[in-house]
Amino acid sequence: MKFQTRRRAFWSLLVPALVAGVFSPSAARAESDAASRALAVQLFDEAEALIAKGRAAEACPKYAESFRLDPQLGALIYLGECYEKNGQLASAWGSYREAEEMAQKRHDDRATHARERATALRPRLDSLSVRVPESSRVPGLEVLRDGVPLSPTMWDTAAAIDPGKHHIEARAVGYKPWQQTVDVAGEAQVVRVDVPVLELDPHAAAHDAETAAASPSNPGSAQRTTALVIGGVGVVSLGVGAFFGLSAQSSSNESKDQCNEHDICTSEGHDLRAAAKDKALVATVAAGIGAAGIATALVVWFTAPKAESRPAAGPTAARKDRHWAIAPNRIAWGLEIAGEF
Repeated sequence: MKFQTRRRAFWSLLVPALVAGVFSPSAARAESDAASRALAVQLFDEAEALIAKGRAAEACPKYAESFRLDPQLGALIYLGECYEKNGQLASAWGSYREAEEMAQKRHDDRATHARERATALRPRLDSLSVRVPESSRVPGLEVLRDGVPLSPTMWDTAAAIDPGKHHIEARAVGYKPWQQTVDVAGEAQVVRVDVPVLELDPHAAAHDAETAAASPSNPGSAQRTTALVIGGVGVVSLGVGAFFGLSAQSSSNESKDQCNEHDICTSEGHDLRAAAKDKALVATVAAGIGAAGIATALVVWFTAPKAESRPAAGPTAARKDRHWAIAPNRIAWGLEIAGEF
């Protein structure tokens, strides 16, 4: 009876802990979502006040952040209208298209309004085409527009863009970077930029060669670090196994005073023997994990590639390479590590 009381006490402590562990993240997320929605409403109200004062350039970022925090259809439509008032027709068109798609998924009547606004803007949009001829496509070429990399699928494609100055850059390792700034003005303008063939950069090539020569490769360092981590876990596991093994033996010895020669025990004796079995199981599992961890660490360490080294001049240049091997010991149980120098 005493043993059952202890088990009930154990589960009465464990179950609330598990419940708290499962549900507390959900509560935290709900609280975070509520805070985000409150901030989104505040930003939306501030944007509305700025629009009323004719300050669209300041209002649009607030509408955008409000929508990011709480993606409401109304905020997205207002964002499109703000962009339109600020002359950012491409951004306005993109917002209306996104709002139309969102409204259709929600079966919202505002899909028609968003579609009509996007359709009206489409003929007025400016576009920018960054053309990259085949002769300019050197290995590793990266093309950026306003600091953002352009996917190769977007090369030679006229993309809608807001009016203003736009910075185009092309770069590749071993080549001199190229850049150009274009000014897109008016409406329905099509601007084209051609990326030239990049010039080789001899200084970059020489620097790379010097760096490679000064920094000997060490390809096995990451693998050896991994081996140290695995080995550390193995050592800790062996320590845990030894602790629980000794504790299990102690509980087993204590139970002998509570049991007779026919293994008939008092309630305290039953508790001690049950505890000894649980501790023995933990010790066995921990010891197995520890042994496997140490064995794995040894294999990972000794199979890591060696750093390349330059041969020394003189008699020592004939020194033998090191060879390592892990194999079963033929005399005693276990593994042996053999090395040749």
